[in-house]
Amino acid sequence: MAVLVLDAAVLRSYRRMAADFRRVFGDRFVSLVAAGPAAAAAFVQQIQPADLDALGPLAETWHHEGVATPLIVTTDEFRRSVDTFPAEYQALLDRHVVIEGTSPLEDIRINPDDLRRACEAQARGHLIHLRQGWIDESAHAHGLAHLIERSAAPLRQVLSNLSRLQGETPTGDAALAAFADKHVGMPESLVAAILALTDAPHGSRVLVPRLAEYVTASERLWAFIDSWRSR
Repeated sequence: MAVLVLDAAVLRSYRRMAADFRRVFGDRFVSLVAAGPAAAAAFVQQIQPADLDALGPLAETWHHEGVATPLIVTTDEFRRSVDTFPAEYQALLDRHVVIEGTSPLEDIRINPDDLRRACEAQARGHLIHLRQGWIDESAHAHGLAHLIERSAAPLRQVLSNLSRLQGETPTGDAALAAFADKHVGMPESLVAAILALTDAPHGSRVLVPRLAEYVTASERLWAFIDSWRSR
């Protein structure tokens, strides 16, 4: 698992969120696990309609403090859906920090066949999203910058999953960018710059002129996974 270091303000917000969940769920609260400001999972033993009603008024505060509403799932639901969302759960396994409680992730293992199918779907969706976003934001440089910024986390996920399926375990974004260059032919400098946007989103503006290169590299990624799966 890659070490995830959260900004101090984000960490404080998540700790307040964990306190909210503990107050609402009481003994049914299991843990809050964060994968970044925009991704977290709250694990509980049972969810009742009244719980969701109680959490509703708190969401605005979470968003104001810079963190998204977390996935809320029971530990049993989580274990039974591992084969349904293998890529998403693998990303959580790879890069997370336990904010509070006992994480149910420790003994979870993703089936390679499930991950293989999800990996191709991820690569396909990533490319389609870039193409569609380019069309929608073509007249707005700031929109294109935001498109590239939002693509950083999905790109990291698909490359991390692909590296795992290739039998490699790159540690950190620099190693992941080198892996993409070596195996897929994606420019290492481009991949490294995009992955860096997770921690420095302001850098997306300088990457707008490289969007065509990025789309071409993403086409190469999809083609690689498609041919690799059929071997």
